[in-house]
Amino acid sequence: MAQMKTVVISNETDPTVDSNVKHSLEAQKLSFTTVPETPPDSPSNGSSDPEMQSEEKSQDVLSSKTQLADQSNYDVIPAVTDVGQDTVEISPPDAAQGTQDKSKTQGVFPISTTQLLDKSNYETVPASTDGYQDTIQTSPTQVVLPSTHSLSPATRLKHKLHYSNEMIVCPGVYDGLSARIAQAVGFETLYMTGAGSTASMLGMADLGIATRDDMVRNADMIANLDPHHHEIIADMDTGYGGPVTIAQTVKQYIRANVAAFHIEDQVLTKRCGHLSGKKVVSNQVYLSRIRAARGAIDSERADIQLIARTDANQQLGYDECIVRLKAARDLGADVGLLEGFRSKEEAAKAVKELAPWPLLLNIVENGHSPLITVDEAREMGFRIMIFSFAGLAPAYMAIKAAYEKLLHHGITGIQGNGIGPKVLFNVCGLKEAVAIDENAGGMDYKGLA
Repeated sequence: MAQMKTVVISNETDPTVDSNVKHSLEAQKLSFTTVPETPPDSPSNGSSDPEMQSEEKSQDVLSSKTQLADQSNYDVIPAVTDVGQDTVEISPPDAAQGTQDKSKTQGVFPISTTQLLDKSNYETVPASTDGYQDTIQTSPTQVVLPSTHSLSPATRLKHKLHYSNEMIVCPGVYDGLSARIAQAVGFETLYMTGAGSTASMLGMADLGIATRDDMVRNADMIANLDPHHHEIIADMDTGYGGPVTIAQTVKQYIRANVAAFHIEDQVLTKRCGHLSGKKVVSNQVYLSRIRAARGAIDSERADIQLIARTDANQQLGYDECIVRLKAARDLGADVGLLEGFRSKEEAAKAVKELAPWPLLLNIVENGHSPLITVDEAREMGFRIMIFSFAGLAPAYMAIKAAYEKLLHHGITGIQGNGIGPKVLFNVCGLKEAVAIDENAGGMDYKGLA
């Protein structure tokens, strides 16, 4: 059984702690108690003069409920003690010590209760066992960031964008098999393409036919194949309606474990961004979509990344795209996406005009935009790069060739290539499934893997 951590807050003058403080601690699943500032049987270390005692107490004890609730009044929250000790003491620093050097104690704290209580996310710090010390002794180094595997997919992607200069390259996936293959070859972040999802799920062209339920269902399945090690960025088209519908869609994507999504300014009867004849809504309507999406994220206190996409280049030109993206950025969009660059020069110009705001580049081979390599995009300053047709087009070519050979020659041509059922099933989690069964005491699949 896991040991319960006990948070001890000194509060000699007011043993009745404000309920908001108590509820905050209880919400983190931490037990709560109050103790006197000095042992009950110990004599006071201060003067016998009541006035002087009162003055000393006001310096040493933060008895205000507001101060107790203010996290900045404490040395390091949370702290984890060494193995074997299950009580952590947290109390205000001694006023006589002056202002502490915050650079030695501040760090990025975990964002979930599970991470908050996970000892592996923190440095080990010594703590006194006498039960009466005023402050926590911290190690001289800075508190480390939580290990990324324990964070949610959205938070991991957010950290990649904000705490590194990494170029995030994403292959386009559209179903469980394409996602499993992308994971198996080593990609951490995947892009769920709307065009691919529509073709795979519905057998239809990307003309706004896929519904919100279609897209949420597909995103949920792909995002949760391996959420501890992979993130997905998902197409959200136009949001599938007005602000109320958009807000509900965003919340469904959050619950589906999607790390980021892009929402665009095309009309509801939209089409693939690399088809001709696109039409976009007014800037006012576009920004209402961004506000609705941002509001939903904030209301859920989620880290899902909002990518503002504009398809206005084809109809209204480059300058209008920049106006729209700057306005979306000012409303809280985390990343920008200008769809349909007409030249490499235009792409590089957009990065400079919108810097340091991160931009996503969508590459569709044989589409309406020039082919830009990963190295070229990195040099321009793009932060995310998606290859929407990286899985769809090769799958089409390989499947078509095998079916044509079967039709005309009576064989598929795949015999002898080593790709049999077990190889494909291993890509799809066969070994993991067998291990779960055996570890639980099952015998149904013994020896199968």
